Amino acid sequence: MNYLEYPLFAEGYINRFLITGVYTKRQQFEKAVLQGRVNEWLKKGFAIHENPCRNEFVSERRKSLPEYLDLHDCKNGDQVTVFNQRQPLSVYFPFGNTGVDASGFYYEPTYLRMYGYVELYSESADEMVFELETCGGITLWVNEGFVTDFTPFTRNLVKRTQITVSLKKGYNRLLVCLDDLAERDTDFYFRIKCIGNHGLKMRIPADSAVRETDLDQIEECLNQIYFDREVYISENVILNIRNPFAEPFHLEVIITPGEFIEKMQDSWKLILTKEYEMMPDQNTLNLLEPDEISPGYYYFTVKVDYQGIIIARKIGNQLVLREFLKHHEESLQERKACATEAILKYAPENTYKAAVLLLIGRDQERAESIILEELEGVRKRKDCSDFHFIVMIFIYHRFYSCISVRLKQELENAMVGYRYWIDEPGDDVMWFFSENHALLFHCCQYLAGSYLPDRLFLNSGKYGKEVTVRGEELLNEWFEAFFREFITEWNSNAYIPVDVLGIGTLYNLTVPGSGLHEKAKRALDMIFYSLCLNTHKGAVMTSFGRTYEKEMKGNYNAGTTSLLYIAYNTGYLNRACIGCLPLILGDYEAPAEYRKYACLEENQYLIYQNTQGFEQHVNLYLYKNADVLLSTAIGFKPFQRGYQEHIVQAAIDETAQAFINHPGESFPYGSGRPNFWAGNGYLPLAVQIHNTSIIRYHIPEEERIDYTHLYAPISEFSGYYGEDGILILEKDGAYIAVRALNGLKMEEAGPNRFREFISYGRDNVWIVRVGSIKEHGGMRRLTQVMKQFQIEMEDDRTRVVDETGEVYCLDREQHLFIHGHKAYEYPFTVKGNVVLGGSSNG
Repeated sequence: MNYLEYPLFAEGYINRFLITGVYTKRQQFEKAVLQGRVNEWLKKGFAIHENPCRNEFVSERRKSLPEYLDLHDCKNGDQVTVFNQRQPLSVYFPFGNTGVDASGFYYEPTYLRMYGYVELYSESADEMVFELETCGGITLWVNEGFVTDFTPFTRNLVKRTQITVSLKKGYNRLLVCLDDLAERDTDFYFRIKCIGNHGLKMRIPADSAVRETDLDQIEECLNQIYFDREVYISENVILNIRNPFAEPFHLEVIITPGEFIEKMQDSWKLILTKEYEMMPDQNTLNLLEPDEISPGYYYFTVKVDYQGIIIARKIGNQLVLREFLKHHEESLQERKACATEAILKYAPENTYKAAVLLLIGRDQERAESIILEELEGVRKRKDCSDFHFIVMIFIYHRFYSCISVRLKQELENAMVGYRYWIDEPGDDVMWFFSENHALLFHCCQYLAGSYLPDRLFLNSGKYGKEVTVRGEELLNEWFEAFFREFITEWNSNAYIPVDVLGIGTLYNLTVPGSGLHEKAKRALDMIFYSLCLNTHKGAVMTSFGRTYEKEMKGNYNAGTTSLLYIAYNTGYLNRACIGCLPLILGDYEAPAEYRKYACLEENQYLIYQNTQGFEQHVNLYLYKNADVLLSTAIGFKPFQRGYQEHIVQAAIDETAQAFINHPGESFPYGSGRPNFWAGNGYLPLAVQIHNTSIIRYHIPEEERIDYTHLYAPISEFSGYYGEDGILILEKDGAYIAVRALNGLKMEEAGPNRFREFISYGRDNVWIVRVGSIKEHGGMRRLTQVMKQFQIEMEDDRTRVVDETGEVYCLDREQHLFIHGHKAYEYPFTVKGNVVLGGSSNG
């Protein structure tokens, strides 16, 4: 038997394994109702909404151990059967991950189980302390002997424990079983850390034909892949990757869209796999020809098969259709027509496209086929099915006279069989507690009941007329909270379009002048008021209440960008259809007077302060002029664990942008929430005054990741200059200036090459300023200005003195003082305070 050997470095994480695939079992539980308030989890953590099915699962699982699998004579490629599912063993390549991660999204309650095997070499017999970390359950055996069954099962909330393990001299066989109940987004991973420096080695069985040196070269090759730019606009997509051998090198690239809810069924149809052969000394790869696939944010997984061992690494980028950037039609009807054609030509075969096909009377058979396929997800009550079901109900009503009898019957059966709210029993894992999901469920309930008043709705046991009454009651409660609090997931490019989908559909299907119709109009007006205030050069690039990496980097393709295009001709045409669909299908027109906030004149600046969200969730501060924007969530949960909140953002345009975070995981393109760039492992104390933000980080000792970092893609700026912890970024005469108290180190290798700037240290202060280069006479002069900032960091306060002698003090109560006086008095109202000045203030 051949072996792959790896040292266990001083950090001590055992992260080299021979692993099985993830074995799955669809679970059924006793149907139950749920309790809770919409949006409360964003304030108190998602664990407050533990599904009853988890309690039932945990109770049963703790009564028995997973079965032991003897893998010590196995190697890569051998088949292993669990739950009557045969899957091959594979070598796990961590690419910077300290553990084994198989996280994913599961639309239905699903039991997950996987195994990992590694042999640990110890120079002597010894008692060693291992730290185990997981959100699910870890069962551990060493040398065939049971060691522990650690079963927190805390649903995406990491727990740790320490155990003592007896290792013999020589090689020790370690088997790990990881299991959990998947409920939609599922952090399915484990980490095992050996406490202390014991000089252990890890080894994995492999086929005799495998040469470890070749494998190391391939791994390093994939570890160094990167793109030169952050967007490809109708041009060849070039990946930097070096052939490590003096002979042709074969690989595959799997291309998947960043948006996981584009289809309810058969999402594999959205995946494109391409094969390539690289010649010796080749160091770039032409992945795609111009406009070869639909525009969007994509993940590219580079996959190499070496002697049956699969090595794969993921990286992302944004593809833009140049033709889309040329669309600036003056009339609303023209813009709707262009958006309609974009959906028809570039959107996937989903319910949204089916609605557009029926609207224009084109290919009804194709439209019905799409809906019938997508209905399976509704019948199974898959999570996110509400995103599609509301469009199906719209289709049922608007196109009733032309759709087939079969489709009518299938839609009616779906409507009477659905679970609409938490007061109805269920054993699914549909998520009800986000503002956008709650809205869609209420809309579906109200509309379905009104269309089928005399039908018995099976899940609630109520007739349609009663279902409508309950739906209207819930909608009125939802609107009352929305008008009082507005959007808790503030400015979110991911979820504002979903709100528009629900509110816009309700607007389209209610009688003008009716209570719900008027409330829908008022809510849409509020959203477009906020969008206009927060947009810059056609995109919303601000602090976010909830975000993903694709939203952070994919501004041309964001749903809010298409909303701004249709409503005001200020954004860009794209194929994002969730939010723009009700605008296309209806007659809503956004208030024209808001457009002045979206398109500032050359000599104007705008400052906007407001408070919004569940129980005054967040205080927001925005500064922008015609050239640049800076946005901050003021004093948001400082020094607490974060989720997907994005605190400070600076932007010159859609790709020339910069932001800072404490990474939620240690490797790029992971699946964590927070992940490497989106969200914060630990949140900072951040404040802003005019065009300057001050960000203080305090990361506790128990947190493994002890640095913060800046995203600033150098390729997207026309110039940059850096020294002594200061970075000046310039484009089109505007600048973003950044200073980190602990210094900056530019990453010069791997996927984040020339776009990541690391600042080490658990306690750190960052300063971000935006403005016009000409006001300072150039980047070097501006660097001298940033050097003049004096920064003092203490346990309870942070003191900053700027180049003019202005003194800023931040205290632990989240206040900002300037010369001893409070800089502002939060909370503001939801609508907030707008200052629209006549000359730039930065």
